[in-house]
Amino acid sequence: MKIKTIIIFIMLTSIMFAGCIGDDDPVVNETIPAVNETPAENETSTEDEIPTENETIPAENETIPAENETSTNETDIIDELPVVEPKIYTNFMEHYRVSLPSQFEINKGDTVVWRNRQDPKRLLTLVSEDGLWEDKNLVYGRTLVYTFNESGTYNYSVIGQSRMSGSLIVN
Repeated sequence: MKIKTIIIFIMLTSIMFAGCIGDDDPVVNETIPAVNETPAENETSTEDEIPTENETIPAENETIPAENETSTNETDIIDELPVVEPKIYTNFMEHYRVSLPSQFEINKGDTVVWRNRQDPKRLLTLVSEDGLWEDKNLVYGRTLVYTFNESGTYNYSVIGQSRMSGSLIVN
């Protein structure tokens, strides 16, 4: 018995050290670009340019856009919108309660996972009062996963447990 454990120990250590040692050559003379580079001294900035003689002067009835005005093209607006990655929220059902607040706001595309962690171990029946899913019986450790793709307010509850209910507000 001792010999087997020693052999297993030696094999595991050799595997561990073999994974730490690689045969990759180190990278030599790698250049890393600077993040905040400033223009070189010989480069000219557009702010310091002097108007040339060939520039035309606008007539009196022409309007000149102010320097701080920005164009409102659709592509500019789309570029300014923040990208929101879908999130996954876990709603633990334990101690005869749910872990999310009774009213909880999420975004379209977010996923909610209901997990039965009720102790003593018992069967819980999760109900969507809006008919999003059929009544789901969850034994201890089991989950229900649902992704919300439509805006609205959705109510859920656990049959026979008045404190195991809530509303999800999807924006």
